[in-house]
Amino acid sequence: MKDSATVRSWWAPFHNFMHEGFANTSSTLYQRVSNVVMWAIFVSIALIVLETVGDLATRWAVFFTVAESVVVTIFVVEYIANVYVTKPWRAHVLGTWGIIDLVAILPSLIGFLPMRQIRVVRVLRVLRFLRLLRVLKLARQVTDAYKESAAEREQGTMRLDLEIYFLTMFSVLIISSALMYYAESSVVGTQFTNIPVAMWWSVQTMTTVGYGDVLPVTLAGQGVAAITALCGLALFAMLTQVLGKAMIRGLFGGSEDELHEANMDAVGHEALSELEHIAELRDTDMISQEEFETQRDLLVSRV
Repeated sequence: MKDSATVRSWWAPFHNFMHEGFANTSSTLYQRVSNVVMWAIFVSIALIVLETVGDLATRWAVFFTVAESVVVTIFVVEYIANVYVTKPWRAHVLGTWGIIDLVAILPSLIGFLPMRQIRVVRVLRVLRFLRLLRVLKLARQVTDAYKESAAEREQGTMRLDLEIYFLTMFSVLIISSALMYYAESSVVGTQFTNIPVAMWWSVQTMTTVGYGDVLPVTLAGQGVAAITALCGLALFAMLTQVLGKAMIRGLFGGSEDELHEANMDAVGHEALSELEHIAELRDTDMISQEEFETQRDLLVSRV
């Protein structure tokens, strides 16, 4: 009994720490953990992008290895902690965020294995691209940081919309650039010599500028270009909606829901006045009962 009580007294602080750091979105510790994870995501993406620049990965091999090991350690700890605080644990392992977390760490863990098979260039490219999918982990950081109280939602809508927009744009930029680089890098005399060059091309394509200084020549590259252009149009529509909401709030001093409700109230009052008017016409025999019912139905359909 005494040993059991000792174990519980030791385990309780650990359990509270895990819950505060990985489950309680309103705690200070959770915000700090989220910031560490977010910086780890950006660092890991930067490492993958810079690895493709000339012989940078060779000259700074130790730095890249150590940095990647630190980042992967952070992701592994986060994954295990999320499995621990989620009840049942299968909900996280088989859920969307759990799968994204696993994809973020599995390629690096495989890459650390001393196996000749994974040293094949094509396999390494696949693993590097899968590591880039860590950018999807940013979606969790944005959604978890958003508080659900009505007051904060009213004040933070614009900020949240912009965060979602820039997150989406950054994700499209990174993923499309990596896909284009891996599709074109094996071509003799390719212009896509590294991912940063491909990022310059991706920015041109998404913004529909199209300078034409860097162009894909393979079928796979052209397919990536088409999808990237369509994503650019979708991002433009998304930005238009965000700015439209901001203009409505700035010009009229209210949210879209409030304006819609006020507009519906105005329409309702107008319809009621018209209904009273046609009722008077019916009572004075200016119109028949059938005409009254027809006009009444029209008013109801308008409201």
